[in-house]
Amino acid sequence: MVACRRWATLSAVACLATASTSGRAAGVDGAAIVRGSGRVKAEGSHDWRDIATADILSAGVSVQAAREQPLEMNLPDGVTITLEPSALARWMPAAKLPSEINRWTRGYHLVLEEGELEVRMPASAKGAHAFLVSTKAGTLTDWRGQLHVRVHDDSAAAAIYEGALVVGSNGQGFPVYDGAGILMRRGINPDKTRGIPATPQWEPKSGGFLMQSEGVGGPIHLAWQPVTNAASYRVELATDVAMVRVVDRTETSDTQYTTIQPSSAGRYWAHVRAVGPEGIVGAWSAPELVRVLRYQLPEGAIVARDGAIVLPDGAGLAFPDPEGLEVAFENVSLKSSVLDSDARSRGAYGPALGTPMVRREPTLYWSGLGPSVHLSDSSPMRIVHLRDPASQAEARLVVVRRELRADVELSPLSARWPHDPINVHIRVSDPSGRMDASTEPVSVDATLGLDPLVVSWTHQGSVWTGRIVPRVIPTPSVVRIVVKDCRSEEIGRGFLELEPDASPPSR
Repeated sequence: MVACRRWATLSAVACLATASTSGRAAGVDGAAIVRGSGRVKAEGSHDWRDIATADILSAGVSVQAAREQPLEMNLPDGVTITLEPSALARWMPAAKLPSEINRWTRGYHLVLEEGELEVRMPASAKGAHAFLVSTKAGTLTDWRGQLHVRVHDDSAAAAIYEGALVVGSNGQGFPVYDGAGILMRRGINPDKTRGIPATPQWEPKSGGFLMQSEGVGGPIHLAWQPVTNAASYRVELATDVAMVRVVDRTETSDTQYTTIQPSSAGRYWAHVRAVGPEGIVGAWSAPELVRVLRYQLPEGAIVARDGAIVLPDGAGLAFPDPEGLEVAFENVSLKSSVLDSDARSRGAYGPALGTPMVRREPTLYWSGLGPSVHLSDSSPMRIVHLRDPASQAEARLVVVRRELRADVELSPLSARWPHDPINVHIRVSDPSGRMDASTEPVSVDATLGLDPLVVSWTHQGSVWTGRIVPRVIPTPSVVRIVVKDCRSEEIGRGFLELEPDASPPSR
């Protein structure tokens, strides 16, 4: 009975504090903006002015966060307030507020008129801090931990993560000690039967390393496990683990999100939270690291269908931003290794997608990643392991030597000029199966001795055919066919020795 009277008294006091416009000042009572921007206007004024980081908001002003970013403010007592984008609120003077230990404590007061805000209390002893949020539906006095409030018209949805006092607009209220989801409507008792959505857990393949070709870039893909009864999810991507320098934010009903804009090389962190159907917002997940690593393909290199990077002889794979990364290598000899053909068909050769062969896990020797990676002279394939020591996130990619070749056939083998025209058949192929030989640009040079021959070539798929018209030659000679790739490197050749025939051609 005593406890009931005690909380009834605190509820009444909290309601009085909602309407209070007086308070004892102690130093500067303003809210210091530490992040974001927005606008502010004095009480009774119709004129708004812009505000930004380092401005101080005093009591008696209305403030609205910018549409595209939140507005974060610090109070003199260490309480942090974040107005979500477009949220509208009114600052009130500091006042005496009911504490968790049935005593008064001096705290600050904000009237949330529309939108969302989040309150973060500093770590301290019970009863040391309090912050009052007023809405048309009632008040919430936060004591410790965090409080998230969402207001629309005459209703409010709140997530009390640790402890707060809830008082409806009708004066009915109760304390919360261990966290609860609260629904409040004007004139109706607050409802504490709704839970707070659980914190989403990241999918195993989300985060880690993301490898992109320099100049092409690509989005960052994030995925998390579904939360029971979640209506939507909010995702933020930042360039710092504290999630202050946010570069992308979105709300989605899906359990995955792919950024629209290509990302620059470097480290990113992402977190996600669930929102219930009533608008109660759950806690943020732990930040997930995403390391974006860019590589530069040399001329003639390609990324194969299975994800392997095919390098021409002597070429290297360049990394413009290797700072802070470590590398280890496995040199693979195709003669001594059993390739997993099923893994290749699944595309399991790409960056961070698993090992491309059936073998024992090797002992890796790590060193700092340099500006480029090359193939070993003795090995046609190299598995490149990469890791970020700061997070222990690891990835791997496969580099292989370019094996494009051309088989050249000339007939008849006993051709005598000027009697016998020579037929040339060229087939371009890739023994590894990683390249589409029918689309690779090649050039064909034909010579008679040292003199060039003009040949009309027919190209269909990976096959080139041509017919060399005979001519009179005074001495034995040789027809040579040389096939080159896009880097003008020879990938195949053929020749045919010719004998002159002085007798006239048969008619």
